[in-house]
Amino acid sequence: MPTDGCPLPFEIGPYAAAEVTVPPSSISSVDGIDEDDVDFLEKLDRSIDFWIENDYTSAWVTIPTCRARLIEHLSNINYGFDLHHTNSTLRTIIMKKWLRDGTEDKIPPWATHQVGCAGFVLNDDNELLLVKEWSGPPSGRVPSKQWKLPGGLLDRDESFEEATCREVFEETGVTCEFESILSFWHRHGLKFNKSDLYYVCLLRPTSSELNICPVEISAATWMHVDDFLETQDHPLITHVLKMNFLLDRSSSDRVGSSSDRLTPSAEMAVGAVRWPNRDPYPTYSAAIRK
Repeated sequence: MPTDGCPLPFEIGPYAAAEVTVPPSSISSVDGIDEDDVDFLEKLDRSIDFWIENDYTSAWVTIPTCRARLIEHLSNINYGFDLHHTNSTLRTIIMKKWLRDGTEDKIPPWATHQVGCAGFVLNDDNELLLVKEWSGPPSGRVPSKQWKLPGGLLDRDESFEEATCREVFEETGVTCEFESILSFWHRHGLKFNKSDLYYVCLLRPTSSELNICPVEISAATWMHVDDFLETQDHPLITHVLKMNFLLDRSSSDRVGSSSDRLTPSAEMAVGAVRWPNRDPYPTYSAAIRK
């Protein structure tokens, strides 16, 4: 797609997008008007015409917070940009404009989901690693009532393997190896109307000594699966034991003193999908252990 002749320098983004990054202002404002802003807005007006004439689908403008006054101009009817998202790390505001009048705006909204993971840490003695969090305000916190799996949210660019092992180590001090994904839920209506994807990952511990994080965790323990089934009722853990290990409180065939580590009847094993000239994508597929 052509780029020469556009008043503003820009990058070509996915799906024929024109992407402009506004530099920090180098000229002081006079009477509330920045000469850099005037120059940018004049060039933006002509650049929009250039992009439309050359069949670009959308325009994106990344604005540093030090020039946030541009938002007022870009969002008015003359320019027609909408706020898409902000980046707190880079301290930028990203605005977008659909350039194809008369057609549906195909630009997806900013991230609608958060992604978390829990470690289903099962040792060779068929003991589960469980934690209790702190509950309540810092001045009067008390241990949570239920034992649960250690876990939390993925950091940017983290894999399930990295995030689950990290969360377990941070909360309990136990190091682990990732084996597979056992289950996940998809729920809606969280804070700020976010949705939630939460994955339960089977981990094999490579250490056993507990060293809890006192800020987040009030207690940690290794509990035999039979003891859990007999005394606990955490909904997510009982679901995984029933669906992946075919065990529940009514099961006549418990684990007992079996010398074999429990094996899931089904799981999502990690593989990879790869296109030519691209790095492989970790891909999780249903698998039955033989």
